[in-house]
Amino acid sequence: MNCLRLGIRFPVEFPVTVQWKTRPGKVRQIRGKITTMSGNGVFMRLPSQLRPNTRVVLTVSLPAEITKVPLKLRCQARVVSQREAAERYPFGIGAVIDDYQIRTARTQV
Repeated sequence: MNCLRLGIRFPVEFPVTVQWKTRPGKVRQIRGKITTMSGNGVFMRLPSQLRPNTRVVLTVSLPAEITKVPLKLRCQARVVSQREAAERYPFGIGAVIDDYQIRTARTQV
């Protein structure tokens, strides 16, 4: 599947929590890391595969060293690509961000 990339990708390294529902409706959650980010998407390294078009919720803690105050980024996204990767996380997952919220880390997201 080819995707139109809208925006410059920036190399980052943020831990991410990924949550989604399986086809039977069970909520699953895994942790990984975001390695690139743009205004409309992310590329993540994860320990599990996710199917294209899977709707996911991404939660990222943005460090105060970068943002001046600790922030949490919560994104509604969908998986658009997947490839095998090396390192600790064997799967590379591309996702398009459909909606997001940024809040102080002390606020529930």
